[in-house]
Amino acid sequence: MIAVLLSLRYVMALASVGVIAASFLMFWEGLLTIWDAFAYIRTDPDQAVVTAVLQGTDKLLFGIVLVIFGCAITVGFVISPSSRKQLPEWMVIEDIAELKNLFFQMIILYLVVHFVTLVAETADAMPQWNALVLPVAIVLLAAAMKIIASVSSHPRPAEIKTDAASGDVKSGA
Repeated sequence: MIAVLLSLRYVMALASVGVIAASFLMFWEGLLTIWDAFAYIRTDPDQAVVTAVLQGTDKLLFGIVLVIFGCAITVGFVISPSSRKQLPEWMVIEDIAELKNLFFQMIILYLVVHFVTLVAETADAMPQWNALVLPVAIVLLAAAMKIIASVSSHPRPAEIKTDAASGDVKSGA
């Protein structure tokens, strides 16, 4: 029964392949958007180039985050723990809480770049009061991420020590 349950972790590899395929799509879209920015240099060199470069950068950053997210799924849930020692620290995800934190950071990064893109698009016009909704949402999400990270912080397996004599488990370095 345990072997059957452990073999189900390979289903997570399908999710990882899907996320990495989506990252290739975002890389392609980002490169096409930046390619369009070169065409805008000839036709409208002011704001169109800046907007296209910011939108392309936004898509490329999202692609990078999707690659990291896909690798984190594979390393965290598919690859055996003994094989993880050979990988760099940023690729190793220990639990779902770290994956959620990474996803939170990805959303905040996307919203920040999206807000900067919107500001660049409307540089000529005076922003309306509802333009503050996005930065307020970013600040609230960042505060929620900080609260969740501080509340659900638990020691990593390397930080847990066991007293050999008594068998007591002690947390901390």
